[in-house]
Amino acid sequence: METLKRKNGTTKFRVKVYINNKPVTKIFDRKTDANNWKRLKQNEKEQVEIFGMPVIQHITLLEFSQIWKQNQSGLSTRSKDAYYGVLKTHLVPMLGHEILKNIKIHHAQKLMLKLHENNISAVRINFIIRFFKQLLNDAIKWDYLLHHPLKNLKKLREPPKKELYWMPAQVAQFLNANQYDENYALYVAALNTGMRRGELLGLKWDKVDFANEQIEISRTRDRYGIKETTKTGKVVYVQMNEIVLRTLKSLKEEKRSLDNVFTERNGKELYLEHVSDRLFKEAIKRADVAKIKFHNLRSTFAANFCMNGGDIYTLSRILGHSTVEMTAKRYAHLHSSHMKKAVQIIAFEANSSHLAHDHLKMV
Repeated sequence: METLKRKNGTTKFRVKVYINNKPVTKIFDRKTDANNWKRLKQNEKEQVEIFGMPVIQHITLLEFSQIWKQNQSGLSTRSKDAYYGVLKTHLVPMLGHEILKNIKIHHAQKLMLKLHENNISAVRINFIIRFFKQLLNDAIKWDYLLHHPLKNLKKLREPPKKELYWMPAQVAQFLNANQYDENYALYVAALNTGMRRGELLGLKWDKVDFANEQIEISRTRDRYGIKETTKTGKVVYVQMNEIVLRTLKSLKEEKRSLDNVFTERNGKELYLEHVSDRLFKEAIKRADVAKIKFHNLRSTFAANFCMNGGDIYTLSRILGHSTVEMTAKRYAHLHSSHMKKAVQIIAFEANSSHLAHDHLKMV
């Protein structure tokens, strides 16, 4: 085992083992984890040399989850928090004692029933089961299982998700009430581009092209900081309309920050939770409009884009969705007033005066 001293003062532990004459290396924060992993790999090496492959071990779901966690260095911090939370709160308390190879579909069904009884939504239950399946997939890949016990387990039917959004009158009321708010430019950009909250707060001036009137979305900010990628992993170019162009030019002239586009008035960074939990709620209260979440500014853009004649295909490209089907599923439903107007395009009926004349002739 090799001890590594980092510049920031932290210590790491690097372990290297050889399996089939190929080096396998892993770095750990704790020496105990490093020793456990080394023993596991040496055991696998011996089994490969004797049997040609690792022997299925009688380990519990809890024991395997610990092994699994040690091999997730590639996961983002956000994903780790989500998956580790599922393990700690749901899977381990209920099924942690079960021998991995003895887990059957009825164990998962019992888990789903328990979650339902605890008033956990179908969406959340499906997420938990999806992760459970992936956990067992990894167990198969690593030769702890021979087959997948949950292969035929079906997910729950999820209720259709209704997108909340404002109509133009509400948007105008909101912006008029907050035109002197220090985050006015942020709200204008969100409503006129459909950009996500993380994309807006991760936007830097180097990605704003005033000459071509474009914004390049290639970064995002989450609660852990800036990431040089987007939610979908794709770079998206958003064309600025005159309002966004004028608003961002004015913001640039304020020189709040030479780096970030949207900041506090003193140039300090805006954080996601602060924007959503306090600033946006205060702005809604000031405007006295229907309560929505900051993300619903994106659906407000999308819905009003469609209601004003925009097509789903163009909208899909603007929003950076991976498929057009995803866009259609979320935004094809429109406000009833728009639909009432749309159905008037076709209006078939009999001519009542002709009908009355023909009836008299027959009499």
